[in-house]
Amino acid sequence: MTSFSVDHRGFAEVNALMSSAVGQMGTILDDLNRVLKNMGQATQGKAVPLWAEQQTHWNKQYLMMHGRLTSGSNAAGNVANVFDEGDRRGQQIMAG
Repeated sequence: MTSFSVDHRGFAEVNALMSSAVGQMGTILDDLNRVLKNMGQATQGKAVPLWAEQQTHWNKQYLMMHGRLTSGSNAAGNVANVFDEGDRRGQQIMAG
């Protein structure tokens, strides 16, 4: 008799690690934004608008990355659930 098993624990761990890393990056980004919040008042010169522009850019990029990771993680979780449900259904059919 041939059998196989689909084990998604490793995949779930990778998703959790990625989510954790993005969360940590969000915390770091929040800290950085807090420090740079007063940059315009603390300094003068031509670089200040460039800092603001870069800050806006990295915040947008982070939000896009977070959204994509969340979407991908949800999709991966749904795939794992479909495989698990198929496995349970196959067991029920075989058990008769």
